[in-house]
Amino acid sequence: MSVYLWDPRDCRLEETAADISAWLLKAADSWFVEDGCVRAFDRHRERFGDAVSQLGVAEMVSDDFWAAVISLIPETGEWFPRVDVLEPSARAEPVLAFRLRPAPERTRELQVQVPSHPDPRITPGRKGPDIALLSQLLARAKADFDCSEVLLLSDDGFVIEGATTSLLWWEGQTLCAPTLELGALSGVTSAVVLDVARSRSIPVEFRRALPEELFGHEVWLVNALHGIRRVREFVDARSGNRNVSPLGEESERFVQWRMWLKSARRPLCSRKTTATLSEPETERDRRDSGLTKP
Repeated sequence: MSVYLWDPRDCRLEETAADISAWLLKAADSWFVEDGCVRAFDRHRERFGDAVSQLGVAEMVSDDFWAAVISLIPETGEWFPRVDVLEPSARAEPVLAFRLRPAPERTRELQVQVPSHPDPRITPGRKGPDIALLSQLLARAKADFDCSEVLLLSDDGFVIEGATTSLLWWEGQTLCAPTLELGALSGVTSAVVLDVARSRSIPVEFRRALPEELFGHEVWLVNALHGIRRVREFVDARSGNRNVSPLGEESERFVQWRMWLKSARRPLCSRKTTATLSEPETERDRRDSGLTKP
């Protein structure tokens, strides 16, 4: 991994060998790049912009910063870059950082822990500050239950999202997501999926669901790195029970949506201009996607 710090005076990212692990992470965003192509990069930019606005430092993030970020992403290979707002010390001004990280191994399905406690995050509405806490949560779930994801529950037990994923599930031909009142982090990939579902006249509903109400349904956990993954098994830390998906093999719907999501990636724009996608999703993309209507 290479780490770069933004120099606002010279408008450039400079690689650093400094140990920034102790710096306070105030905001972050990441996305998956494969051979120079990315999905919904404009939405990642917007979400990071919202985060820095919450911190009162929106002026830090400029088109020059994004152009510099894009210029450092290789045009070949698989990458999982991240941008950060860091606070080196209590009295220091915040700093923008860019991490160029090779993409980790990606998977199609996962085992998920249902915890015995509510969502432990301190700042659930902004990506970044709770990353270390959630990493510890995931490490314990792996060690204790061989799970690679953990559900985050409201105080009254409803599922908000996963530690690193957004929740979607199917009830018949209706695509469901947690009601907005539960306060899930704004998910880029889930928003893309829901938008396309609506464009294909697939019913979309926002509902409250207890973990046990998901058992027996086709449940997807989605994010920028893995796209859509299906839940193969829930492991309930409250009871010790394991609930294996009754669907067995991957559904045709799951395969179609994964294929479409991969095809939705677009090349990053010119390395010398502002950071946008080279072209938007077109009506032809939607028409030819092969996604099943209800």
